Amino acid sequence: MPAATRDKQVSRGRPHLNEAERQRILDATTAVFLEKGFARAATSEIARRARTSKQTLYSLFPSKADLFVAVMGAQTAQLFARHIEYIESGDPPRKALTDIGCQMLALFTAPQFLALYRIIVAETHNFPDLARQLWLTCMERGQRLLAEYLKSRRVGGPDYRTSAAQFISFVLGDFVINAMLNPDLEISERSLQARVRDAVRDFLQLHPLRGQRESGKLDGIHRDASRRSRNRS
Repeated sequence: MPAATRDKQVSRGRPHLNEAERQRILDATTAVFLEKGFARAATSEIARRARTSKQTLYSLFPSKADLFVAVMGAQTAQLFARHIEYIESGDPPRKALTDIGCQMLALFTAPQFLALYRIIVAETHNFPDLARQLWLTCMERGQRLLAEYLKSRRVGGPDYRTSAAQFISFVLGDFVINAMLNPDLEISERSLQARVRDAVRDFLQLHPLRGQRESGKLDGIHRDASRRSRNRS
């Protein structure tokens, strides 16, 4: 089949949506999942609220799991968006890690994200493939990007993925469990900042900077890491 014909078929199969239309679908999907949970959520209800057809919905998101992953991906997108900026920046690791830690806690203190997170935890046993998709899209990707940053600064290692997982654990720790099980939990912004500050301090004590000045500028290692990251992201 000629390439041009294939391209036309793909174009017909996946309608182009502008950002406003896509956001409308994601908003409707989020609302239905929050109201019904994953198992009882109906794609027909999502399509109705999004003011689109089920055919259009399925052409963009072939399964209900794909819809849920898209919603969670949108929630975490902002967290990953500054990855290149951190690698290219001349900011000291302490500042970058503090920024990353604050963004992580801001995500896990957002009521909507927590509610969606509770849904997937409750449904993991019944829908293991959904949990795997979310792991690859959110957690695994986040660890990989953080590991690339740590490697660019030679903080941690030699297994930088393990170092990234350690930092995430230092920041989130028991906070996620407390937030998951206590819907009335209230933590001040000051407490959150202190938690991140302590996590960064403990992490850098475990993985001290290897002879690099924290205020150093980009060197060849940073530029190489930046180029590799651009190719992978």
